[in-house]
Amino acid sequence: MSETNSRTVESYNAHIQEYIDGTPHEVSGVVKDWLDGSLADVPKDARILEFGSAFGRDAEYLAGLGYTVECTDATPAFVDLLQQKGFDAKVLNAITDELPQGLDFVLANAVLLHFTRDEASQVIKKVFDALNTNGKFAFTLKQGEGEGWSEEKLGAPRFFCYWTEPQIREVLESTGFGDIDISGDKATANATWLQIVAKKNEGNV
Repeated sequence: MSETNSRTVESYNAHIQEYIDGTPHEVSGVVKDWLDGSLADVPKDARILEFGSAFGRDAEYLAGLGYTVECTDATPAFVDLLQQKGFDAKVLNAITDELPQGLDFVLANAVLLHFTRDEASQVIKKVFDALNTNGKFAFTLKQGEGEGWSEEKLGAPRFFCYWTEPQIREVLESTGFGDIDISGDKATANATWLQIVAKKNEGNV
C-alpha cells in the first residue's frame, strides 16, 4: 500500500464520525440521477460489488431498489459499522487486494479520487477483468488538475487526485471499456464531481 493510500485510510479510520456528520445521508439530486441511470438495464439478481461503502448510504439506496450489494471498505472501522447495520461487508483495498470475479456491476462513489493516477489506472484494469461481459463500472471523481492533500471535512489529511474528462476517458478506453458516459458540471474548476459509467462490451473482451 502506498503512503498516500495508507495515510488516507488511517485518517478515515480515526475519524469516521466526522465523515458521517459531514456527508449527506440521503441519495438525491445528481447522485440519484446518476445511480438510477447506471442501473437502468441492470437486472435485480446482478452481482454488485461496492468499494468504499462507508456507512452504507448508497448500498441502502440500492437495496431499496431491490438489489443485493456486497459492501467493502479499506477502512476497518467502516466495515465494523456496516456489519453492525446488517450488511454483508468485508475489508477490501481495491489497490492491494484481489477482486472477486464474475461481477455484473461495480460501484465506487468518491473512492478513486483518493488514488494516484497509476493506482486508479491499475484498479480500473482490475475491475475490467473482474466484470462479466456487459458489466458496468460506475464511479465518481473530482474534476481538476494535479493532486494534493486536504484536511477538510475530517480534520485529518486525505490525498486527492483530480481528473479531467479527457484524462479519465483515455484510461477507460485504453483499458477496453466502451459505452463511456461522463456527466457532471465539467465547465468549472476544482472540486466539481464527474459521474462516470463505463461498460465492458462483448467486443471489448
